[in-house]
Amino acid sequence: MCETPAMTLRSARLIGAAVAALALPALMPAAALAQDPAAVQAAQDGYDRLNRGDAAGAAQAAARAVTLAPDSLDYRLLWADALLRGGRHAEALDALTPVSGVRDYRVQSRIAEAATGAGRTDQAARAFALAGELAPEAGARAYAARAEVQALLQAGRRDEAARAFDAAWTSGALPGDDPANAAMLAVALDDDARAMDAFNQAEARAPLTGATALDAAYAAKRAGRDADAVRWFRQGLNSRPTTDHLSPQQRHEIGREIETLERRGGFNAAVEYGQASTLTSGGGGEDVVQAGAEAYWRVGGYRNGRPLDVFVRAYGTLDAPAGYATGGDSVQGWIGARWKPFGATNLVLEASRMFAIGDAARDDTMLRAAWSAEAGGDLRYDADSWSSWRVYADVARLIEAEQTLAVLEGQAGRTWRAGARDLVSLGLGATVWHDSALLSDKTAVGAGPRIGWRRWFNAREGAAPGSYVDFSLGYDFEVSGERSGLRARLALVY
Repeated sequence: MCETPAMTLRSARLIGAAVAALALPALMPAAALAQDPAAVQAAQDGYDRLNRGDAAGAAQAAARAVTLAPDSLDYRLLWADALLRGGRHAEALDALTPVSGVRDYRVQSRIAEAATGAGRTDQAARAFALAGELAPEAGARAYAARAEVQALLQAGRRDEAARAFDAAWTSGALPGDDPANAAMLAVALDDDARAMDAFNQAEARAPLTGATALDAAYAAKRAGRDADAVRWFRQGLNSRPTTDHLSPQQRHEIGREIETLERRGGFNAAVEYGQASTLTSGGGGEDVVQAGAEAYWRVGGYRNGRPLDVFVRAYGTLDAPAGYATGGDSVQGWIGARWKPFGATNLVLEASRMFAIGDAARDDTMLRAAWSAEAGGDLRYDADSWSSWRVYADVARLIEAEQTLAVLEGQAGRTWRAGARDLVSLGLGATVWHDSALLSDKTAVGAGPRIGWRRWFNAREGAAPGSYVDFSLGYDFEVSGERSGLRARLALVY
């Protein structure tokens, strides 16, 4: 579920039904005595009808009162209230036009509500700003500040919205009495630090639930607060337990977020047959059988998609053509660190020290960069089959040996879900190999069919399965260079 699974800003929560809260009391008898009795009677009829829920009748009665006493602000506000209650926002705005310059909170707040309902966001923003200045108490100031920022966003005036939000926050008007809505504005303005402050204030009042909890989780993820994000993701899932609230696919995507954020390390192992990769860096371009494993530890959490891992790995050759080391003599070790510097791009930079475990292994320093992009490799529950593809590039440089190794792979095809946890894929792929140490055919290209099977497992409460066994099989027909033949790989990712 993209970050932002993303939850959209809900203007209905920000532009609430404030008209009911602003409804005027009936005129006091002492004030009514000084006015036209017919106007007073019409106004009282309007109040009575409005209290009974008859917005249309209240508007007619209030309009008569204004006609009889055009200078009465109370009657005009009653007329506007009745029109607003009936959803007649443009008419309410027209009714308030003669008093639009009056610096009175009651006037400006109603103009702002009417302009919002009529879709006149620029006018609404101005009126909410003035209403905030004139508001009689903190709750009204906070509401006006939130609504002004929302109106500016709806008008496409993002920079002004950010300045208005900053001013309201600095002045103390926000987060105000509704920190959850203030947090949503901060999210809309990419201000995750303030969003977290406001979400935490809302959480202190009552546990976040539903969409609010999920919005808070995505904000916490972006802010690098993994534990908060996981807690709120789980609260969002638990408070929306049925498919009426979240589809199986949405629940899986949120579960994948939980699994990713909770990961603190892992273990990978593989047995493979085919051309030696940049990782194994041996075999001289020949087909070999190799096996290896890696353990890694994550330093400092997920970092909003920029994790730093330290690792130790070992690979050895089980079988190779005559003249190449196999068994214990071939085992090569690495220890190092890798970093993903960009959150949205799967580029991984690695530096490691290679150390000889077997007699035929070597000591060297490897610098490596790997990039990949893919779609369709994870489980899906909104379809039984889907298009899938993957592109992978890997370049490594051995410093002391002055050797460069590179692999570029691309694959596209179709993936089917078999049962709840198994994926089967079929497609076509192409691979480019490069090894600067070879005497000939330093670069070769092969292409052919690909088939794969993957079984996911190790699901935790609320989290998607985080481990899988993967088997892939392919055949490369020679395109360029002398590299063709069968390729196979069995891997465990835990």
